[in-house]
Amino acid sequence: MAEMTQRGKGIKKPSVGDAKLMLSADIEDLQCRNQFDFTYKEAEDIRGKLLDWYDKNHRVLPWRENLHSKLDLGDKYEQIASLPNISLMHKKDPVRRKSKKPKVEANARKMGSKTSLQGQKLGSGCDKFETEEKLAYSVWVSEVMLQQTRVETVIPYFQRWMVKWPSLLDLAQANQEEVNSMWAGLGYYRRARFLLEGAKYVSGQLGAFPRCASKLQEIPGIGKYTAGAIASIAFKQPVPVVDGNVIRVLCRLRAISSNVKAPTTINLLWELAEQLVDQKRPGDLNQALMELGATVCTKHNPSCSSCPISNHCKALALVAQHESLTNGPTDTVALVVTDFPTKVIKASPRKEYVAVCILEVAMDNTKGPLFLLVQRPPTGLLAGLWEFPSAMLATADASLEMRTAAIDSYLQNSLGIHVGAGHYVITSRDEIGQYTHIFSHIRLHMFIEWLQIRSDRAILSPKMEGKGQTVRKWVDANQLANLGLTSGVRKVHTMLLKFQQARIHHVSDE
Repeated sequence: MAEMTQRGKGIKKPSVGDAKLMLSADIEDLQCRNQFDFTYKEAEDIRGKLLDWYDKNHRVLPWRENLHSKLDLGDKYEQIASLPNISLMHKKDPVRRKSKKPKVEANARKMGSKTSLQGQKLGSGCDKFETEEKLAYSVWVSEVMLQQTRVETVIPYFQRWMVKWPSLLDLAQANQEEVNSMWAGLGYYRRARFLLEGAKYVSGQLGAFPRCASKLQEIPGIGKYTAGAIASIAFKQPVPVVDGNVIRVLCRLRAISSNVKAPTTINLLWELAEQLVDQKRPGDLNQALMELGATVCTKHNPSCSSCPISNHCKALALVAQHESLTNGPTDTVALVVTDFPTKVIKASPRKEYVAVCILEVAMDNTKGPLFLLVQRPPTGLLAGLWEFPSAMLATADASLEMRTAAIDSYLQNSLGIHVGAGHYVITSRDEIGQYTHIFSHIRLHMFIEWLQIRSDRAILSPKMEGKGQTVRKWVDANQLANLGLTSGVRKVHTMLLKFQQARIHHVSDE
């Protein structure tokens, strides 16, 4: 008998002979290659219920395209559709009239993935290609932004991004500093670098987005998940996606308790996701799984009574069975749905300590004081971003003298600024506080000082490079307030403003 479920190839519709055999009581044993595989009937029922639920309940987001968004959501749809540079394509829109395309334009449409991005200018015959390219770009940007970041945080960043760079070609012409500035505050800045590198690679090497997931993974910064999202949503390719929400849904559906970080479990989850892919609406099905995990099958408070596929949830069935054996849900060792997936203990973030110096320089040849910013190295944490000068400390109990010495050494050895000597006269030096900034793997404790100096050196221009690999620039107070800085640097700047304000009030009270 033809195999019902094939790993790596999704679930195929059974033959006539197979369909007859599906009436037998033992069909599920024949269909499943292991205890976790979906049977054909299960997959078919899950697809139908998920898509029906998604069409009626999905959130309206600026990067999401769905026929039912327009047909069912009325004014809400118009609000989203009016957002800048968001293309919404609805092939089945009964209001849209079909128009005959010139023969030349029809040929352009047939060029498919071989058409370059410049092909968008060929005319209305390239409408489908242009729409797919815009949607692919939109999906790519949104999915990268959504990694480790909440939807409500991403929306304004996405909207500003699409206004500034409405197409991949526009992004490819940007520089890293512009991209970093636009990304500032969103965190995980390596994502921004990959977006720019990917845009330059596609525009320069490929000419257009590849249509298949395997080719999309050749683009810098695009992994298996992002490739699957672009291919399925923009190009309707029947490929799966597996993110944190999908992992949670699948682990509960099949009661998978193994470590979700283990390679064998990861492979299993991709296989299960592939078994559920809908051939006609792969992008919608993938988004439905993610939407279910984000809004119903949540991490801590799942709404099982609202879940459209709860009848297929083995975790929920196990909970009910466990409660029946232990006299109800009040048992001290009661099993709960949130036990799936198994929680993986994360390593504690390491602690680092740093002295931060807000260096303000007053010079005779400038209208106002200037602040010094240095650029981080091109690789590593916060690569290429601007920050105040800082020096690492060995311990948390470093004395004021040790912190001052560390900063002075950094300024002299890395930037050639010998404070308190020669052309750099200290006018004020104040401790303004401490702040701990938490990264995913680091707790960075900062000791912050405000150092004011006066210099008569004309070499101190608003922007210049320091010695060696350290790059610096001088900015005035207005530029500092409006620069796209990281959340940590902005916090330090806010502490300075509050310190200055407190000093003003103290002086006025005297």
